[in-house]
Amino acid sequence: MDDFSNAKYLLEKTPKKNIRFKKHFYERTRTRPINEELVLKTLNNTNALLHAERQETENESEKKYKLWLKLSNRYSLVVVGVFTKKYLYIITAWNTDRKWQRKILK
Repeated sequence: MDDFSNAKYLLEKTPKKNIRFKKHFYERTRTRPINEELVLKTLNNTNALLHAERQETENESEKKYKLWLKLSNRYSLVVVGVFTKKYLYIITAWNTDRKWQRKILK
């Protein structure tokens, strides 16, 4: 299974009540126009998933992903999260302009 399919599967099987936010997320939201509710709502819609990139973790049982989710025609939400056996821990998140993002992903 590729990164995108695996991340989508993990998002679909993780209940909303098992999503936790790290302290770093709250520190960053003070300067970014995002909040917990926006992230939860966007993650709940797995059809909004545009791209997933697997990242290295120290623990073999964890799966860390950088996820790009569509917010609107102009903006995307980038979420970095770690999937464990029971929880999804959101480390950080930010919104980005999709035109700018497309240039970087090329």
